[in-house]
Amino acid sequence: MKSNPNLSLMKKNIYLILFLSLFLATIDSQAQEIVEVVEIAEAEEYVDSVESRPVTGYYSVEIGGSSVLATYLSPLKYTGKNIGVSGFWTKALPFNPQHAVMNFKGDANLSSLMNPAKTASMIGMFFDFSWGMEWRTKLPCDIQVSAGGAVQIAGGLYYLLRNSNNPVETIANLSLDISASLSKSFRIGRLPILVSDRIQIPSLGVFFSAEYGETYYEIYLGNRKGLVHPGWWGNNFRIDNLLSFTLDFGRTAMSLGYRIYAYNQWANNLNTKVVTNSFVIGVVPGGIGLKNKPKTLPENKIYAIY
Repeated sequence: MKSNPNLSLMKKNIYLILFLSLFLATIDSQAQEIVEVVEIAEAEEYVDSVESRPVTGYYSVEIGGSSVLATYLSPLKYTGKNIGVSGFWTKALPFNPQHAVMNFKGDANLSSLMNPAKTASMIGMFFDFSWGMEWRTKLPCDIQVSAGGAVQIAGGLYYLLRNSNNPVETIANLSLDISASLSKSFRIGRLPILVSDRIQIPSLGVFFSAEYGETYYEIYLGNRKGLVHPGWWGNNFRIDNLLSFTLDFGRTAMSLGYRIYAYNQWANNLNTKVVTNSFVIGVVPGGIGLKNKPKTLPENKIYAIY
């Protein structure tokens, strides 16, 4: 019995079609796995690419009291009220965002002062700006510490209204500062709170001081000897300390605190001593990152404040 050649050819074609189908299915399966791996890698790369380091900014108003002893103007201590505005901005640095942070601080204050007998008044204006970097470390019990340095420029004046000869004392400082902070987070119910203590101490620098009895008109005429002095803790001590509680509501936060600022300068047999105590209230747009927020994009936010 002879075999049908058409039938044999048909079988070969069927086998070939089955082989090609199996081959294509295998390739398609491998291709799908490769695509999935690539998509996962791209997704991970995308998540990394949208890592953000937002700027955390504190905008505050300060109200309190101040005492000033400026022996260039008067041997008496003047006391009174002080108001001010301040800003503090911080951001994690790109080379090590978990530890390295950058800070910028600025404030301006206005004081209205009276002598002990309430017969003479003095007006004070003071400002300072500083930029610095710190290294932060997380400790057990949700405690964070940071330390670093800053460059600061500060200045101002005190105007004694009753003086006709030397009515104004000028203050000008350029310094390298030591800065540090200690903070801890906790919750009251569902509200996250950050308690923080931040200190900044100018350590080395230069400052301006006129000679005893020297008028600014004499300086204008050319008597400029002995006006600039090297400063350190022994003759130009300053400290700025802020204790604050920040209530993080999510999209914004509120800060409540107490600031003490002390300044003591000795030069040319003159002493300038300033102490200011202020109640501080501020707002933090965007919050500080303690409150969970709904996410619209897969991103990793690294906050510098905590």
